[in-house]
Amino acid sequence: MSNDPGCHRLPLDRYPGMNPFVLDWLAGDERFLPRKPAGKRTRTIPAALAEALIESNRRWGLNVERQVRQFAAGETFTIIAGQQTGFAGGPLYTLVKLATLLKMKREHEPATVLFWLATEDHDFGEAAALAIPRRDSAGQTDLQWLRASRPPDSREVVGRSVIPETLIEQLTAALKIDRPAWLRRGITFGDSFAELMTSTAGDGVILVDSLLPELRLAGAPLFASIATKWNEMQSALAARSTELERAGYTPQIVPREGEGYTLLYQIDQQGHRDLLHRPPSLDSPWSISTSAITRPLLQDSVLRPDVFVGGPSEIAYYAQVAPLHALLDVPMPRIALRGHVLVAPRKCVRYFSRFDIQPPEVFTTPERIVAVHAAEGVIEVRSIAAKAERDLQAQIEKIRALALPADHAVARAINRSIGHIEYHFRKLTERAIRGLVRKDKERFHAARELVATFFPDRHVQDRVVGWFPLWCEYGKLLLDRIVDEVEPDSSSFKIVSL
Repeated sequence: MSNDPGCHRLPLDRYPGMNPFVLDWLAGDERFLPRKPAGKRTRTIPAALAEALIESNRRWGLNVERQVRQFAAGETFTIIAGQQTGFAGGPLYTLVKLATLLKMKREHEPATVLFWLATEDHDFGEAAALAIPRRDSAGQTDLQWLRASRPPDSREVVGRSVIPETLIEQLTAALKIDRPAWLRRGITFGDSFAELMTSTAGDGVILVDSLLPELRLAGAPLFASIATKWNEMQSALAARSTELERAGYTPQIVPREGEGYTLLYQIDQQGHRDLLHRPPSLDSPWSISTSAITRPLLQDSVLRPDVFVGGPSEIAYYAQVAPLHALLDVPMPRIALRGHVLVAPRKCVRYFSRFDIQPPEVFTTPERIVAVHAAEGVIEVRSIAAKAERDLQAQIEKIRALALPADHAVARAINRSIGHIEYHFRKLTERAIRGLVRKDKERFHAARELVATFFPDRHVQDRVVGWFPLWCEYGKLLLDRIVDEVEPDSSSFKIVSL
């Protein structure tokens, strides 16, 4: 743990819900996923794709021509990460992922940073939801969810869908801000996300739209290999999944019930994404859409990154699809875990030292935190309760000893009553303790604020809380602070003050 009162380092196994495979992998278990690629890597990007990258980034306000030329010629170390194009930038971990890329770029100059925009996803419910911190009338923090919906059977890709006006109105009203240009009327989720990233990261990143026709055309040889080896891929995935299960892990991807694993989709002219149950015709490769299984293969076959930076789920995906790289002769990059950073105002982070609260405690409840630091009254109540319960048990045993020879029915009634007495006695004790806990108002207030900030609604902050509201308050300091503190490929995570 850091000595800096504004920064706390914790072991990643204390991060709630951390994937056990990733923890073992970080500790050196490379049975299913190597840490370093095998052999030397070469890269030649088709000219049409390079021009498309330059032009698409220019539309979003980025001038990346020089970076794209260097990247396409194979002259730079290349790092890539990706994310669904969620409303207003999505959860905090999206910004942390970007910060991880920028931190790694510092360490590998000259380097090219690519950010893959997963515009082809059709999970509208996930993309069109955002949680933002909100203070209630009592000054306590909670979450406000902004949401929009569409018919559940819709298969339209989210990246090309127009952001609903109601969602934009919810955000601007909640944050009390003017409507930004990246939320102008009629803008799509993909363009909005890209323009927000542009205003955040500047020219340090090349954005890659997964729906670029030129990217799909460059992937035509891969799609042909997938079509040819469709059944072999299914068998390889099933075998790897069995290996993972035997090792005690839960495979990240499961086959469709009664069918195989989802490999590809096809996008029609209306932008609807439909599952392909069999090898596709390759007359129009620009209409092919990848799944969670084949997206890494398209990325690695066409862009040839040196390092892929992913979250825990993405690392687990790679472990499951790793056999497909060899099967399809696609070079695998080095895999790196994104950093994990939680953030809060400096005043909030100072509660740790002020009230002697240990950072891992925030992943419990305010009552439990304060109970750990119980006042003497709580300790005394527990002591009295324990003694009273022992005395009660002793007196009951005396009654049992007297009643048993005389009346077995009385003895049975006593046995039934013992459980009720113990239950109600302990409930009364815990109620008294909770009352005493709440008497320590300052510590309880601090504990409640810490839990609401870092573990809202029993979810870790970076998984659900949007980063844009924090950007509205702290601006570029937010990204700079995370870049300074983030630790890529680390078995630790950090709590950082702003």
